[in-house]
Amino acid sequence: MRAHPLVFCLFAAALAAAGCILDSDPANRPPAIAALAAAPSATADPGDTLSLSVRADDPEGEPLTYAWSATRGVFPAGTAAAVVDWIAPAQAGPCTATVRVDDGRNAATGSLVLGVSTPPGPPSLVIETPQPSFGLVGTRLAVVVRNGGGGALGWSAAVTTGGSWAAATPATGTVTTGTDTVWVAADRTSLTPGTHYCALVVTPDTGGPRTVPLRAYVTAEPAHGVDVLATFPHDPGAFTQGLAWDRGALVEGTGHYGESELRRVELATGTVLQSVALAANEFGEGVAVVRDRALQLTWQNHRAYARDLTTFAPLDTFYYTGEGWGLAWDGARLVMSDGSSALVFRDPDTFAELGRVTVTTGGAELERLNELECADGLVWANVWLTDFIARIEPSTGAVVDWLDLTGLLTREQELDADVLNGIAIDPVSGRVFVTGKDWPAVFEIQVAD
Repeated sequence: MRAHPLVFCLFAAALAAAGCILDSDPANRPPAIAALAAAPSATADPGDTLSLSVRADDPEGEPLTYAWSATRGVFPAGTAAAVVDWIAPAQAGPCTATVRVDDGRNAATGSLVLGVSTPPGPPSLVIETPQPSFGLVGTRLAVVVRNGGGGALGWSAAVTTGGSWAAATPATGTVTTGTDTVWVAADRTSLTPGTHYCALVVTPDTGGPRTVPLRAYVTAEPAHGVDVLATFPHDPGAFTQGLAWDRGALVEGTGHYGESELRRVELATGTVLQSVALAANEFGEGVAVVRDRALQLTWQNHRAYARDLTTFAPLDTFYYTGEGWGLAWDGARLVMSDGSSALVFRDPDTFAELGRVTVTTGGAELERLNELECADGLVWANVWLTDFIARIEPSTGAVVDWLDLTGLLTREQELDADVLNGIAIDPVSGRVFVTGKDWPAVFEIQVAD
């Protein structure tokens, strides 16, 4: 059937009324979008204005028109330009801006993902204390003052509550971005042996004050810091209860019921080269290397196990009363601690008690003696729940001096770690290694001058 000319014209008119344009050249190519950009960035605070731009070319060189839209926000000067202003909405979160580029026959579209930031809150005081203790030898602590909101935060700081031995500088400050540091200095010269406390109070110009408790320890005997000579990896899941040295490797005892082991650990890598598990109802404690044997205590099972140092094969079981904590060998006798102020000396072959001594500092008993090591004629004892090692004269029990291991771990590492507990000394070279329960590292240290 032949179409009537009038019908064809009506059909064309209908298409035109619907917004369509008949293309007499089906090979016409759409515009090409070369670049889309938001300035000064693709992120804005609520109510801020961004400049959105598009760069496009038409293959046939035809003039282009532009039409912008956005899922949120407004275009105050319209949307029909290659460069438009866009005002961010009040609500934070992502949104999408889209531009349509049209040459009259074909069109291309492109999109930009824009972000609206959460508006900053009012200034707020945040206090960070990397290390709240002066330790035994520390004289200065850093307390970080941070602004957790927007705008300027003024603050003042003062030491109170028994802090005549401490002073804070600077006394005032203002934080806009970044942080300020308040340094607290300690003067121990008039302090008696024991633990001393003070408080640093930081008061913002708006809001309530923040109190930071600080402490300092004073010993009756000399106290020394330590220098870190090297750091080695350590299993952060090892609840270290005892540490010793044997032929270039660490011999480590770990604790927790169902997890207690005796291990040989490669120093350089922290790799467990060899291990043997204790019974599930036994909590492993201190270890000692005695000639060709490794001895390991249990906490409350009253048993000590002797194993072949090379194969870890069982050799003997010894029984004792009380709890088992630390164990060391001085070359002739075993030295054992039970968490009290006592050191018990034992025969290394029979585990029979040979004598005992009470450990004292400044004439007072020193309790919570834990992991032990022997060197230079002295017993080295970690004091549980502290970062301190007491070096003890075994014939009298008197503390000769102290080692301060405060600050070996970073603040971030301390969050996942337990207390210091592990001393191993190479009897040939004199190298000293320390670690702790669930620590990520073993440190080789030397006593500071």
